[in-house]
Order: sequence, then structure tokens, then C-alpha cells
Amino acid sequence: MSIQETIRRAGASLRAAPERLRAFFAAQPGNFVQSAKELKSVRSIAGMAMLLAVSIILSQFSVALTPQLKVGLAFLATALLGMIYGPVAGGVAAGVGDIIKFILKPSGAFFFGFTLNAILGGVFYGIFFYKNKPGVTRSVVSKLLINLLVNAGLGTLWSSMLYGKGFMALIGPRLIKNLTLLPIEALILFVVTAAVAKALGRYLKGRTAA
Repeated sequence: MSIQETIRRAGASLRAAPERLRAFFAAQPGNFVQSAKELKSVRSIAGMAMLLAVSIILSQFSVALTPQLKVGLAFLATALLGMIYGPVAGGVAAGVGDIIKFILKPSGAFFFGFTLNAILGGVFYGIFFYKNKPGVTRSVVSKLLINLLVNAGLGTLWSSMLYGKGFMALIGPRLIKNLTLLPIEALILFVVTAAVAKALGRYLKGRTAA
């Protein structure tokens, strides 16, 4: 492909971006309504239960990049909950899963703030992936929002409240950690969501936009 052709395509993509954003936000109210209906479907509830079981198993594993830095894998199950069942059902299921994990393996006192983080993760993934084809941009932006706003931002706030430490004293290392993990997690997220979307193509065909 020539440089001129690459520039032409990039320009066309930029010109189409505002319309794509408009369509993306316009679709959200309907997606939230449709996702809420998933909670009334026995088939959907069974599927969410299976993914919660996968999430519990994945939460026991991580990939060590350094002795201090590990990539957890449970977020993939949360992403699939959001992608397949939407922001409402995905958020509810992720919250239930967090409570189940605490019951099975409690670590300190229960704090709803961390359950809220799990819910927000399911909601964000649902917003970006429900009825949409997985893509690199969706993977990067969704992980950016979750890593910075939910994991680093709210996660630090909850830890500050729980342990009585200053927010600003905790936020720095958490920001660095989440920014370091961002490209790795986004890549894994894209590969897994694309593979699952392909495997479940017929099932997702009726609910996936172009």
C-alpha cells in the first residue's frame, strides 16, 4: 500500500469518526434496555453462571511479569460477560461474582466499594463490546477507562478509606502499575474477545452491529 493511499484512508477514517461516535452514544440507551432483559432469560442466566465459574477459576491464576508486577486473568471473564450480555446484565453478574469470590476466599473485611468496581468493569465492557465487533480501539479505550478510573482511581479511594492512608500517597504507584499493564491487558483483551466473537459468531450475529 502506498503512502498516499495510507494517508487517504487515515483521512477518511478521521472524517467518519464523529458519525461513529454519534452512533455509538445513540445506541447506548437501547443497549441498556436490551441488556436488562437478559436477566429475565434462563438461557442468559445459565451462560452468565458459566462465565462466573470461569472467572472464579481465572482469579486463581496470574502471569508474573516481574516479582512485583502480575497480570491477572479474571478480567477476561468480566469482559465476556459485558460483550455477550451487555452493560446491565454484565455489571450485575460481575458484582455477584465478586461477592461469591469473597465468600469462597475472604481477605479482610467485606467492603462494597470493591464490589462496585467489579460492577463498573462489567458495565464498561458492556458499553464498548455489547452488539459491537471487538476491535483494538475498543480494547484499548475500555481498558484505559477501567485501569485509570476504576482500578487506580476508585480502588485507591477505597483503600484510603479502609486503611486510613492518604489518597495521594497511594495513587502514584497504582497509576504506574495500571498504565504499565494497560498495553498488555488490552492486547490480551482484543485477542480473546475477537476469538470468542468468532467462535460464537452465529449466536452473536443477531446482536452484533457492523
